[in-house]
Amino acid sequence: MSNPQLADWAKETYGLQKVSDASTISKILKRGDQGLIMQANQIEEAVILWINIAENNQIPITWELIKTKATIFAERIGVNDFNASQGWMEKFGKHHCIKMNRIHGEAGSTDIESLQIDKTAIKEKIEAYSACDIYNFDETVLFYAASPRTTISRQKFSGWKENKKRLTVGLLCNADGTDKWSDILMIGHARRPNCFNKNNKKQEAVDHGFSMYHYNSNAYMTQSIFQVFLHRFDCSMKAQNCKVLLILDNFSGHIVNYVPTNVELLFLPPNTTSHLQPLDSGIIWAFKAYFKRKQYAKAYQYIGMIQNDQQNKIGAIDKIFEIDQLWAMKEIREV
Repeated sequence: MSNPQLADWAKETYGLQKVSDASTISKILKRGDQGLIMQANQIEEAVILWINIAENNQIPITWELIKTKATIFAERIGVNDFNASQGWMEKFGKHHCIKMNRIHGEAGSTDIESLQIDKTAIKEKIEAYSACDIYNFDETVLFYAASPRTTISRQKFSGWKENKKRLTVGLLCNADGTDKWSDILMIGHARRPNCFNKNNKKQEAVDHGFSMYHYNSNAYMTQSIFQVFLHRFDCSMKAQNCKVLLILDNFSGHIVNYVPTNVELLFLPPNTTSHLQPLDSGIIWAFKAYFKRKQYAKAYQYIGMIQNDQQNKIGAIDKIFEIDQLWAMKEIREV
């Protein structure tokens, strides 16, 4: 709509005695634009201040957190229609010279795996079973108090001592995704983690429905722990009168004396798990991604009272319950 058209519309809509001239319309529009610009600047200034506080305290942040904070700041100043879109994020980052920086000392390496194996025997074994009867079990480690390896910032971080608090989680599901075993195997450091306490009384994991919780000093999978798990899975399949195939990597902890009656074990050759194991091909990645998202979101609830070691204070409280809830998510099942 041109300025003359806008003037005619204003005269008719508001019953003005005469049509405003072009200069008046331009001034009004300019004042309106200035108001929007001032609001946008306020949002950016608040976000930059928040980023500065995080940088000064060596606390990593992500684009997702910046987006969340910008939306919160917009609501606080009464801008309810603010949208922290991808375009806004790109302009904001470019304007303030903000980019993703790898935290110094945390560079990783990727091994290029060789697939020089004969897949014929594996294929024949798998083809003998229906997809619903082919299961895969794999472990992953959750460093539930670890900081991100990258951060959004205007400067490089010098790094800090990595927090090694961990939980080992064993996940089991079948090939068509119809059965994700809900009784997750978990291995921690403590016999009774704080999250199992109730009314200041120490309680066992089984009291909260976690009958497959184990512990040792390193929170590692061991042959004895895996044997307990395999026996339970075999008994479950036997009770359902099912004969199934269980795909495993060749980790030494999976080699046990117990011989299952209803579960046939298929051990994959070395250096092939990420290519041949369904859990290693994306399901575990999705599971850990959702876990990290919840982990960081909870940690940054305390961003308003930042302390240098705030993230190191994250304990195992609620983490076991979060793992159980995440594994039940529809999004994980559909990967």
